[in-house]
Amino acid sequence: MKKYFFLFLIFFSTFPYLIKADPAEIYNKEGYANPLTVLNSFLWNEKKRGNIGLTSKINIQNRELDATIHPVSLDSSKIKVALSKIKYIDSEKQSSDFIFNEENLEVISKYASKGLLLANKNQDVIFQFINKKKKENNVTQGIIFAQKNSLNLVFFQIHGCGHEKAKNKKIKKKEFYKNHPNFSFVKKKNCYKGKKEISVTSREGIYKRGTNQSYSWIIFTASSWKTNTID
Repeated sequence: MKKYFFLFLIFFSTFPYLIKADPAEIYNKEGYANPLTVLNSFLWNEKKRGNIGLTSKINIQNRELDATIHPVSLDSSKIKVALSKIKYIDSEKQSSDFIFNEENLEVISKYASKGLLLANKNQDVIFQFINKKKKENNVTQGIIFAQKNSLNLVFFQIHGCGHEKAKNKKIKKKEFYKNHPNFSFVKKKNCYKGKKEISVTSREGIYKRGTNQSYSWIIFTASSWKTNTID
């Protein structure tokens, strides 16, 4: 009995180190998959619209992991103001639009605020939005975390292609996506998968930071969520 108890203590003490968060593995074909199953819940979860939850802290290039200050309190109205200022430029289609529509903006500001308050220093808030457009899904994915005096948002994908498994086994044109969560063959969709450029409606308090080539890192400071008032 003592032997089993001793083994249990060893496993319990080493379990946190066994958890690894990889952006390529935290989304399954139906949406967000939480690697910290002990949480056993989502902050927001709608199969056809997206998911928001907590994940173990994700290490990306140029990020100082020890600088994370969760839990932290940031009002949802401030998050909404800041995130409403970011747009994307699609050079392929020669078009520009806001990254978050009104519906997504309401959801992410509410649950990002809640997530930042619930998260500990070893967790990030992770989100995924799925929007239907011309019979195809476009997907926006990323993480949110707080550091001293700043709100940080890293996009893994902005209005990109959603991948679906090929239903017809006789289809010849298939491609193996190494980053697909299930590492399986999927039907190649005819859409542009290039990185989209970020633009802002106001540069006050908003900065870009270099990171992994396929990601986009945006930093918001206090002046970015201030609104104009009339005295």
